[in-house]
Amino acid sequence: MKKAAIIFSLAVLTSLILPAETIANVTGRNGLILTIDRGAMDGVELEMKGIVKALYREPGGEYTVNIGNFTVSKVFARTAEAAMEIGKGLDPDDARYVVFEKELQPAAGPAGPAPAEHNADWHLDQGDKASDAGDAISALAHYEKALELEPGNLVAREKCSEARKAIATAERAAKFNDYLKKADANYEKSDIKFAFLYLVEALRLYPEGREDVRGRLLVMEREYPQGLAAILEEKADELQDIRSQIDSLLAKPAAPGTKARVGEPAEPQVEAPADDGKPAAPAQPEASSEPFLQKVSGKAENMGRNEKGFWEALFHGNISMVYIPEGEATIGSPAREGDADEHPAYKLFLEGYWFGKTEVTFEQYDRFCSETRRPRVADEGWGRGTRPVIYVSWHDAAAYCAWLEEQTGLRFRLPSEAEWEKAARHRYPWGSQPPDSSLANFNKDHMMTRPVGSYPKGASPYGILDMAGNVWEWVQDWYDPGFYQNSPHAAPQGPVTGSERSVRGGSWANGADLVRSANRSSEKPESTLNILGFRLALDGK
Repeated sequence: MKKAAIIFSLAVLTSLILPAETIANVTGRNGLILTIDRGAMDGVELEMKGIVKALYREPGGEYTVNIGNFTVSKVFARTAEAAMEIGKGLDPDDARYVVFEKELQPAAGPAGPAPAEHNADWHLDQGDKASDAGDAISALAHYEKALELEPGNLVAREKCSEARKAIATAERAAKFNDYLKKADANYEKSDIKFAFLYLVEALRLYPEGREDVRGRLLVMEREYPQGLAAILEEKADELQDIRSQIDSLLAKPAAPGTKARVGEPAEPQVEAPADDGKPAAPAQPEASSEPFLQKVSGKAENMGRNEKGFWEALFHGNISMVYIPEGEATIGSPAREGDADEHPAYKLFLEGYWFGKTEVTFEQYDRFCSETRRPRVADEGWGRGTRPVIYVSWHDAAAYCAWLEEQTGLRFRLPSEAEWEKAARHRYPWGSQPPDSSLANFNKDHMMTRPVGSYPKGASPYGILDMAGNVWEWVQDWYDPGFYQNSPHAAPQGPVTGSERSVRGGSWANGADLVRSANRSSEKPESTLNILGFRLALDGK
C-alpha cells in the first residue's frame, strides 16, 4: 500500500528480549524531547544513551523497530527527559520505549514519595483511558482503586458509579442481542410464537434497542399477520405491561425521520397552528414509489429518512444503507492540496446508489463465516461485535458481497472510488475543520479500531459514519495513480486492469492528511491488515 501500510513496511525488525532494568516507557513527547518513566531513583543519570524503539503489530505477532537514538538531558526523581535523534522518514510519534546502553542501578537513599503509578490520580487517568477504549471493567477496577486510596474523592466515586452503569448497560445489551439471535433462529424455523416472545423479552430488558425489535415485528406482521394476531390475543394478560409499546412499534411512524414500513407511505403529520389560530393543512404523505425504493421493497426490514434527510434502509443482518441521490460530484483535490494521484480534480455524473452507513462489522462478517464454514478472521484481541472487521482481503470482501446477494436477492457489491468519494464529500466528511478525537478514530489515539458509529459528529453530508479513520476500506476499482489525468467523466468506474486495488478513508493509525475525503491509496488484493476493512454498496435501479 502506497501510504496506508507505512507503519508495517519498516525493514529493521528485532525480537531481542531485554532485561526490564534497561527499559523505560515513553510517557510524553515535545518535539524530539521524550519524557520517560524512570528517573534518578531508578539509576538514570545525565548523558546516558541508548536506542529509541517503536512497537508494531502484524498478523504474525508484535515486532519492535529501532527508530533512533537518545541522550538523557534532564533527570528528575521518577522521570527523565531524553533528546532523540530519529532516522530519516520515521515518525517520532511511534516512539514507545527506550533501551539504555547499560543496566540501571537504583539510587541509594530513602524511598521518597510513593510512585505516581500508585496514586489515585494515576488510577483515575488509567481508568479514563480504559473507558475511552470501551473497556468499562478495567476502568471500574482503576476507579475503585482510586477510591480506595482516597475514600473522600468525589471524582473517583462518581466515575465508579458511571462505570458500573456502563457495565450493567453493556450486559443488558449483550443479553438483548442474544435474545434477538434466538428470535431470528426461531423465525427461520417458522416458530413465530417463540420468535415473538424472545422479542418481547428483548424489549423489556433493553428498551434502547426498540428499533431492532420494531424491524422484526414489522416483518412478522407482514408475513404472518394472522399468526401474530393470535399470539397477541393468547398472551393478552401476560403482555399488559408492554402491550402499548408493542402497538407503538407495529404502528406506522408519523413523519419523515422515523422508520417507515417498506412500500408504505408515512402517516401525514399535522403541522402546528398558524399565527391566526387556525390549524394548518396536514402535510402530504411522502411518496415511496421511486424506483430506488421499489427495488428494495419487501427486502429491507424498514426504511425512513435519516437525521440528514436522506433515505435509509435496514437490510438482512442489521446492515444499514443510505441512499445517495443521482447527481454531479467533484472528485479529487484542489490545486496545492493532496498528492499527485488526487489531481486534477474533475466532475462526473453518478446515478443514485445505496451506500453502507457503517463499515461491515465482525458481527456481520462472522455470520457469513459461520454459514459458509470459512475460518473466522483475527481481531487482535480488540474485540469483535460492532467493531469493523479487519484482516479481510479484497477477495474476502467480494465473497461476502456474493453471499449477501444469495441471502437477499440484491446485488450487493463494493463501491467504486467515485461513489465512495461522493458519499464522503467535504474536505473531511464533516466539513473543512481538521479532525480531532471527537470526529474520528485516527492518529493512533486508541491504537486500535473503535465500534462503528462511535463518532456521530463526524458524519458525512449524507449521514454516513466512520469515513475518516477507523479502517481503510476496500473499493471496487483497480488503482492507477494517473487515472484522473484521462478519466472518462461520464463513467464512474475506474481502470479495467491493474495490480493493486484502491482503498479509501485512512485508519486509526494515520494522521489528518491521510483521512481527507480525496486521499487515495492502494493494496494488493490478497493483502490482509489490522488497518483494513470494507463497506457495501448497492445499485439504486
